[in-house]
Amino acid sequence: MSAQPPRVIRLIQRPNSFGVGVFAIITTKTTQYYVFKEIDCAIGGRGFAIHRLGLGDLYHARIGSPMECSCECLGFLRHGKCKHIQGLSALLGHSLL
Repeated sequence: MSAQPPRVIRLIQRPNSFGVGVFAIITTKTTQYYVFKEIDCAIGGRGFAIHRLGLGDLYHARIGSPMECSCECLGFLRHGKCKHIQGLSALLGHSLL
C-alpha cells in the first residue's frame, strides 16, 4: 500500500458578505478548488455546503467533535474520514473561518 501524498489546505477567499468562501486542497500532483458556505446545523457541530469547482459535486459536511463530524463524500462513507473534514477542521483550528 502506498502512502497518501501530503495535503495542504489554503484559504483562497474568506467568506464574503453572503458567507461564500473558497479554499484549495493541494497535493504534489493536483490542486482542487472548492466553494463553501456555512449552513445551519440543528444536530450539533458546524455545517458546510462544499462545491468542488469544475465537477459539480456538492457535499454537505459537519465539523465539530469527532462524534459530530460527517460528510456525504465517498471518502467519508467508505473510510469514516475525508479531506473535506480534515481541511475545514484545520481552517477552523487556525481561526480562519
